[in-house]
Amino acid sequence: MGLTSLGGLLGTRPDAFEQSRGIAGGFDGNRILVPLLTAEGPALTDQLEVATTLARAAGASLSVVAPVASGGTVHHVDADAPVNGVLDRIADSTAPLDGDVHHTHTVATGVLQTVRAHDVDTLVLPGGSRGRRFRAGVAARIAAHAACDVVVVNGRPGYEKVPSILLPVAAGPHSGLAADLARTVADDCDAWIDVLHVVDEAASERRRDAAAELVDDVARRIDRPETATWVLEADDVAEAIIEQSLYYGLTIIGAPTRGRLRRFIFGSTNHSVRANAGSVVLSVRNNSYRSSTVSSDPGA
Repeated sequence: MGLTSLGGLLGTRPDAFEQSRGIAGGFDGNRILVPLLTAEGPALTDQLEVATTLARAAGASLSVVAPVASGGTVHHVDADAPVNGVLDRIADSTAPLDGDVHHTHTVATGVLQTVRAHDVDTLVLPGGSRGRRFRAGVAARIAAHAACDVVVVNGRPGYEKVPSILLPVAAGPHSGLAADLARTVADDCDAWIDVLHVVDEAASERRRDAAAELVDDVARRIDRPETATWVLEADDVAEAIIEQSLYYGLTIIGAPTRGRLRRFIFGSTNHSVRANAGSVVLSVRNNSYRSSTVSSDPGA
């Protein structure tokens, strides 16, 4: 994939980057919901660990649901409770996860109904893994149509108290949410953040100045002393992010906004990023900017 800029990777035209450098979206985090869409231990544990970090740091309520056609039973969770204990309690009161989701459209609709019924602000979803394309499709449908912000937990499993965060950014509707989540995790884990934007080696001076202004704006929004900015020259943005992710405990990146690039986040086709990222990856999507056009039908 020979993309020329991080803005291109995230679905933003190069001219749009220069015309609009705003940082959009934000993390409210009053009500967080975790739908249990997988029986895979590492993915499930990371999903819950990330959700509890966000809830604890933001002082938000946290709920877990094992979704079925009707939406499933919602369990309210103490963000300080051990993840294993949470799973045990849910398993004792619901049908156990069998590793198979047979009705993608129905399950997705059930989760969306739960989001609306409980006024959820943020969904934390699993990103799927190799051999689990069907389940990844469920998460993708939910993320595309949920009337709330979405965090997809992907990349290498093993989320824990991270010492460092890589935040690749581009101007667009998801940049503010990504920055706020990075700050939230950093506050909870006492981590440092590197704000990164990738430009082509042949980029113009105007393009480089715009990139520098963007990372500086994001750093000011994060407002933590342990935050650094970085404009990196590279011809292949995905490869650059993968290579740099090896040196961080967590990578947080905003979703692409349109077209086939959306699959970079949900992992249905781009195995290389998921398989080779050197850290857990949080892919974030700010749905509020398009709430007036988001359909409640995941089959739309």
